Amino acid sequence: MKILKNLCILLAAIPFAASAQDAMQTNPLLVHSNQPIPFDKVTPGMIKEATSAVIAVTDQRIKAIVDVPAAQKTWDNTMMAFDELSYDLFDVNAKLSLIASTYSNDADRNEANDQLEKISEYGSDISLNEPLYKAIRAFGISPAIFRLKLNQQKFLRETLLGFEINGMKLDQKGRDRLKIINNKLIDYGNQFDKNIAEFKDSIEFTAADLKGVTAEDMQPWKRPNGKYMLRINGPNYNTILEHADIEATRRAMYMKYQNRAYPANIKVMDSLFHYRQKLADQLGYKTYAEYALVTKMAHSPAKVWAFLDDLQAKLSPHVGPEIAELRTLKLKQYPGKADVIQAWDFTYYHRKLLDTKYQYNADAVKKYFEMNNTINGMFAVYEKLFNLKIVPTSGLPLWNPKLKTYELYMDGKLMGTFYFDLYPRPNKYTHFETAPISQYRIANGKEILPVGTLICNFPEGTATEPCLLDHDDVVTMFHEFGHLMHFLLCHPVIASQNSFTVKGDFVEAPSQFLENFTWNYDVLKMFAKDYKTGELMPKPLFDRMKSTQLVDAGYLEIRQVALSKIDFTYEDRFNTIKNGDIDQVEKDLIPMERIPYPTGSHFICSFTHLNGYGANYYGYLWSKVFAQDLFSVFEKEGVLNTPTGVRYREDILQQGAQEEESFMLKHFLGREPNSTAFLKSLGIN
Repeated sequence: MKILKNLCILLAAIPFAASAQDAMQTNPLLVHSNQPIPFDKVTPGMIKEATSAVIAVTDQRIKAIVDVPAAQKTWDNTMMAFDELSYDLFDVNAKLSLIASTYSNDADRNEANDQLEKISEYGSDISLNEPLYKAIRAFGISPAIFRLKLNQQKFLRETLLGFEINGMKLDQKGRDRLKIINNKLIDYGNQFDKNIAEFKDSIEFTAADLKGVTAEDMQPWKRPNGKYMLRINGPNYNTILEHADIEATRRAMYMKYQNRAYPANIKVMDSLFHYRQKLADQLGYKTYAEYALVTKMAHSPAKVWAFLDDLQAKLSPHVGPEIAELRTLKLKQYPGKADVIQAWDFTYYHRKLLDTKYQYNADAVKKYFEMNNTINGMFAVYEKLFNLKIVPTSGLPLWNPKLKTYELYMDGKLMGTFYFDLYPRPNKYTHFETAPISQYRIANGKEILPVGTLICNFPEGTATEPCLLDHDDVVTMFHEFGHLMHFLLCHPVIASQNSFTVKGDFVEAPSQFLENFTWNYDVLKMFAKDYKTGELMPKPLFDRMKSTQLVDAGYLEIRQVALSKIDFTYEDRFNTIKNGDIDQVEKDLIPMERIPYPTGSHFICSFTHLNGYGANYYGYLWSKVFAQDLFSVFEKEGVLNTPTGVRYREDILQQGAQEEESFMLKHFLGREPNSTAFLKSLGIN
């Protein structure tokens, strides 16, 4: 019976392989043609078929690489063949991630989540495929390597390292144990994200509760009974915390928002961190952070802790006086009753400080940042700075009717297509991110152009007023679009060296660099116009806004230090957390912000970076050192200097991961990078 069963499997493999090849040519989630992807036609069956087909074809490709005799291995039949199989796995994973993060249809979204888990486990198995590793290593010791270009050497080196840090140095029993751990990590990671995306809650207020909130903001919340029902999402949360005069209202919204995915994700996180530590133990690393940093610029946990400790020490003297100033405002409002600034108070009194001391009303600039005008203005800035052209398109199949679509051109050549998914809706990813959909590849002389999207949650307009952004939203828009441009402009010969594969503690630098442009009047006057009258934002108003750039900067940046340390504690010191009390980590570290820990809240349950950015949240601050250093060149040569922008585009954006980050930085800067501009940007001398 066993022999018959094996024979049946062997015979079935031939037609199935053909079927898989057919699917690669017909399934819209697998076809690479530069034609619009029919997102409106996606079905659960199509999603399932795409996963099965790409796995079957990848099995064939692995066998082909392995079967080439050592003496006949070449760059093309080994490394470019591995790049091809990696490309298709990345590509289908990107599309499934998009569906899981943005589709409203439960059947599509659930199937995408299930298949993401399957393909993630399969990708994990590849990293433990000994014959494939040996085949690549055989090429790596052949005479052919002496003829490789620098980017080829980098790809070979990083590919072998990827196998080795994922268990290839273990014996078979060790790899089997590691596979079980990897599958657990995939399961818990997917569940963590799913719990956040599918979390649904709302809160009801009376008109009196909402004192301070504008009628325009309240209008979409009004219900026939005269009360107001708010979905728990980012825009509503920001509106309440910034504007609601009643502290109880702010507290109620804060606690609802900071308890998203609680209690489900407490158990999920505890298991996630537990298995990450087990992964590190199995691979011979002291901690998961030590394992994760092998492929980062920082390289060692000690260097990250030193970086964060030093920054905390430099920022701490600024934080106390900042919070004290906000407490003074609270005391004026509630004489004798305002002992401390609470977590739900900071945004409200920060705004009051801007209104009073700096005579700057943050709402006063919103009329200059209508969504469509801001998008067009941002495009104009990018076009001038980097010598690009962005063209709106229409008629593309969409996963939601409110999407916007565009094409990007450089020197008259189409570089890629992108989508804007701007507003919140049920079951959608709740934060802001740039997501790849299809990556660039060139094969047999044919280019497959990249496709990407912004997934955002900006406040949507009403029937009577368009979407108006505050300046923080504009900063966020520039930041996320920076990621998208990095992705679309990089057309690497080796597809695996796209912008998303730069080192994790550098990937934020190109987007953080672009945030600086939103604080420059020469930039803003290109598009910051009253949406009703067309009047340019007055220079005095900009000057007042500019004067607030570093207000409470100590607190805002030390919060980033706190979040970085929360993440890094889980990944570098998990064994010291007693009895699985992962809540205690947040309770211990938040006090550096000089604000009491909000008892009963569980921010970490919806801290999305704890999954995808494990042991890398510090990268936001680490990258910012380079971002500010890069911007210092533009401050010297001209913020909108096109030749400098084009040089930056060529040296940084178009390179992706084809060169070492330190080399790219040094080449553009003309020197070694330093932290002078970074510290200056924080108001630290």
